[in-house]
Amino acid sequence: MKLVLPAAPIPDRVPGLSRRTRAVLFSGLALGLALAALAFWFAVARPVKVLPRIAPLSAFSLEDQYGLPLSSADLRGRMVFINFTYTGCEEECAAQRASLVALRETLRVQGRLGSEVVFLTISFDPERDTREALQTYAAQLAADRNNWRFATTDPTSLKALIGGELGIYYDKPDTAGRIAHDQRVVLVDAHGMLRARYRADALDQGKLLRDIGLVQQELGSSGLMRQVYEASHLFLCYPD
Repeated sequence: MKLVLPAAPIPDRVPGLSRRTRAVLFSGLALGLALAALAFWFAVARPVKVLPRIAPLSAFSLEDQYGLPLSSADLRGRMVFINFTYTGCEEECAAQRASLVALRETLRVQGRLGSEVVFLTISFDPERDTREALQTYAAQLAADRNNWRFATTDPTSLKALIGGELGIYYDKPDTAGRIAHDQRVVLVDAHGMLRARYRADALDQGKLLRDIGLVQQELGSSGLMRQVYEASHLFLCYPD
């Protein structure tokens, strides 16, 4: 004969916990599970894309093609595409120049040039790229000083900014005046935050315009959407 023991009664409450405490605990557990599910969905679906905040750009001071001072503070309030070159770079830098000019014209047509986006070309050959040389170079690109400036500074400061902080390689001029260098363009947002790096010899205008839009939407957000953008950074919701 099989002996069947009676089941132990299930207590209607956890000893030592009041009904109110249990309700708070269960509510907290439910909220935690909901937040975990939301976080998982956000990380997978990535409903809002952002450009990474790579690093704040340190303060710098340059001199433009007219001998006027140009500081990083002067660039605040607008997005800036910065490229690094020297005026003696001819065929090797032709694609870079053409791409930047094409982007400038597109932004002009869209009414965003100067008001939302500007350009800055920094020369790492200050010995040869005098004010006159930079003025001539700017004229060749039909550049308007209000939206595209050309500047340089002393070699030590250039190396600290370009080679040190941004990690962009460039060598000393060879006997023919040529300078081996990495062709790079960077995008800095209106708050001075470095947001993107691009290969300057293979610029994709569609990608550049997309990135401008992403930064503009993020910086223009407020309230709940601001929190959504912060979550997008937390979950690395970067574009492909």
